[in-house]
Amino acid sequence: MTWLYHIVTPPLLCYFRTMFRAWKRPESLGDLPEGGIIFASNHCSNAEGPMMAAYMDRPVRFLAKQELYERFFSRFFFKGIGSIPVRRGRSDATALENAVVALKKGHYIGIFPEGTRGDGRKLLEPHTGVIRLALLSGAPIVPIGISGGHLAWPKGRLFPRYGVKVTARFGRPWYVPGPPPGRDYTYDELKELARELLFDRIAPLLDGHEGLVRDQSSP
Repeated sequence: MTWLYHIVTPPLLCYFRTMFRAWKRPESLGDLPEGGIIFASNHCSNAEGPMMAAYMDRPVRFLAKQELYERFFSRFFFKGIGSIPVRRGRSDATALENAVVALKKGHYIGIFPEGTRGDGRKLLEPHTGVIRLALLSGAPIVPIGISGGHLAWPKGRLFPRYGVKVTARFGRPWYVPGPPPGRDYTYDELKELARELLFDRIAPLLDGHEGLVRDQSSP
């Protein structure tokens, strides 16, 4: 991490924990495994990133969309806090490799399996990158359900609303099982593991999760 991270992050996280009424450490956040960890959360607002990092004892490096690096100030900021740029809409081998290296160094990685923000009412179909990352690095995935973000910091709003509570619930670390001996997972198998993570492990951690469970008619 750079000097910028250590200067800007503590006051920013203090600000967000105040805005989101999130001072108390979640009881669901128990002891974490040693080494690198992948934190995976639902994504419906700008609140999920700060909430994911707010309770960690060390920095969380986020996979951030490439578009955030196109302007000087945002590029300076996101590079300065250790984020890893990723191209959306297609596989990004460079971003995956950089994240694997970071995990093997013991860093925390934050990722949103849906790839973009939803509306807070329905989970989007997940991408397979988080599963590939876990398999390549051997790092566990800690699922996080963050509720209230779409109300506290809806799309189009520059700053969050004060006092709208946002909650984070942490699931147990999940080590993604490897493929059968002698072959790799197919894309469909990776997709099913990604859906298991989002719909079976993250969704139950959300408020009102009954409406967010896996659609049995989906492939």
